[in-house]
Amino acid sequence: MGEAKKVLVIDDDPEICQAMEAILGDNGYQVFTATDTVRGEALLHDKKPDLLILDIMMASMQEGLDFAAKIKKKEGPYGLPILIVSGRPASEKGYQRSVEEDLDWIAADIFMEKPVDPEDLLRNVESLLSRSKS
Repeated sequence: MGEAKKVLVIDDDPEICQAMEAILGDNGYQVFTATDTVRGEALLHDKKPDLLILDIMMASMQEGLDFAAKIKKKEGPYGLPILIVSGRPASEKGYQRSVEEDLDWIAADIFMEKPVDPEDLLRNVESLLSRSKS
């Protein structure tokens, strides 16, 4: 079997980072975590991950979205598939657009709402990694 695929998780909640690291690590992925996009971007350059898992709301409401847009605009270690995993604030629960409609302005390949089912997470990670190979 080839080298383990590398996944970078950026979430301001250390417990989410630990949970993702456990789920993905137990399934053969090499996982790197950061609790902010500054550290995350350094890991992006240093580790050259195959996939980015990103929270939206961190230091600011838009930090994750802004970072995803920045990543998708560049090449090199950038331009990798992005899976957004985020909670939706209670004020947005009545939001009328579907996630599919939102993906036109969210620079991500897949959006998952917290809490995440581990099997769904693994299925989406595998789907994005297999897409990026082709």
